[in-house]
Formats: sequence, structure tokens, C-alpha cells
Amino acid sequence: MQIKDYIQSLLDIITENPYVETKSILVEDRPPDAAYINGELTFITGSKLYFKEFVVFKSDITVFLKYAYHYVDKEGALIFRYDNALDPRAKNLQTYPEHKHVKENIVSAKRPSINEVLKEISNLIGSEK
Repeated sequence: MQIKDYIQSLLDIITENPYVETKSILVEDRPPDAAYINGELTFITGSKLYFKEFVVFKSDITVFLKYAYHYVDKEGALIFRYDNALDPRAKNLQTYPEHKHVKENIVSAKRPSINEVLKEISNLIGSEK
């Protein structure tokens, strides 16, 4: 996969989500084979997803060096965050450094795709209706 293909796929997934009200996405190419992507999505409930990905594209694999998917309610309170920060509280988790913050807890979790994150958010928004 090439950078432009990944970016287009990301934009398509976001555009197709019926709960996304507004989006702001910044892409910084890091030639020859990397990109830093930073975005903010606002949903119809007023909740927001802040995300960042530092991605390196190799011939047959895509490597996410750093990532975070930070979802908050309309008041800014954390609902969940997936990331691979070197959080000492997550050190004993099987998936370290990858993990998920849920309210006050940290649990094992591998990096989800942006599509999986949006599905999780869609399920939460759908259950609020």
C-alpha cells in the first residue's frame, strides 16, 4: 500500500460514517515512505475523536510507529483512548505498549483500525438514541 492509498481509504471511511458531523484532518508527508496524520472528528452527539498516526509504509506492510485514538463526550470527558504510549501503568499488560484507557482503567488492547474505532463509536452513539 502507498501513502496516498492509505490516506484516501482513511478519508473514505470517515466520510461514509453517518454519525460524523465535521472533520479536520492534517496529513504531513514524511518522504519517502511515511506520513503523520492528525485529525479531529465531531459527531452528531457533540462527542469528538482526536486521532494521530505516524505511519511508515513498506512494500508489503504498514507500520504504525505512534498512534492514539482519543474519544471524549461533548463535555470533554474521556470515554476511551487507544494508544501505544509508554505508560508505566500499562507495563504489565500483555499487549504493552499498546493499550486502551476506559474511564479510570487501562486494559490490554491491540491497535484497532480507524474503521474499528468508528464502529465502536457508532455503536455507542446508536445506543444513546
